[in-house]
Amino acid sequence: MPIRKSSALVVLLMLFALANISAAATYTAANVKGSYSLLLNRWNGSTGDSFGLLGVVNFDGLSAVSGSVTMFSHGSLIVASISSGSTYSVSPNGSGSMTLNLSRGNGSGTFAFVLNSVSSNVAKSLQVLNLDANDVAIAGTANSINLSGSATAAKLKGTYSLLLNWWTTTEPQQTLVGTIKFDGVSKVTLSFTDQQGGLPATTGTGSGTYSVNSDGSGSISLTLSNSTTKQLAFVLNSIAGTSVAKGLQLLDEANPISTSVDTGTAVYE
Repeated sequence: MPIRKSSALVVLLMLFALANISAAATYTAANVKGSYSLLLNRWNGSTGDSFGLLGVVNFDGLSAVSGSVTMFSHGSLIVASISSGSTYSVSPNGSGSMTLNLSRGNGSGTFAFVLNSVSSNVAKSLQVLNLDANDVAIAGTANSINLSGSATAAKLKGTYSLLLNWWTTTEPQQTLVGTIKFDGVSKVTLSFTDQQGGLPATTGTGSGTYSVNSDGSGSISLTLSNSTTKQLAFVLNSIAGTSVAKGLQLLDEANPISTSVDTGTAVYE
């Protein structure tokens, strides 16, 4: 009898597990809702133009998309809004697609995406692939901003780890890693290690100011110890309630090398 009871229990547990699998979550457009920071980079062929896109993308939970983007392409900075008629959809398996109509630049783009980190019925991030690219690949991530109200400089406070990469086909590759500290009001400081091509790595510091817009976008102006300046656009993400942003996505708005694009991320320490 104990064996029979044990076997029955095992069968019940298996049936319960199978029921859970068969009843696994299915997704709809309602699982992609609210504002997301979007960062896309182009992986070039030998002749492709450099390109980076940073923006705030708003999903209504039904089918409509709005927002704004900043694009840096071959030395030119373009700011555009996401126009009416932009749409998205989500399949039950968590994959989706969206069409963004832009007020400037290339007009429109079609993207595939996949949900991840779904919590409280909303995806905390998306992995995104542009379907219009020819001989290059354009891909990136969108992270939930998760604002409850308007953003202020107080949402960006504390020390963040920073990683910037230069995407280029003709110039030596370059990467910067460091820590960037915000005071919650307007001041920012930076400590970094930078490496370009096969040259020895260099270290330095920087300081400057920052500001945050109500939608979670903002800008940073830095003067570095090597006498260069940086102007970075950013979008906050991963804000929980009244706390500070746990992440940033960034785009260099004044990259001095027209054949490359400088983008990256920062994560709260």
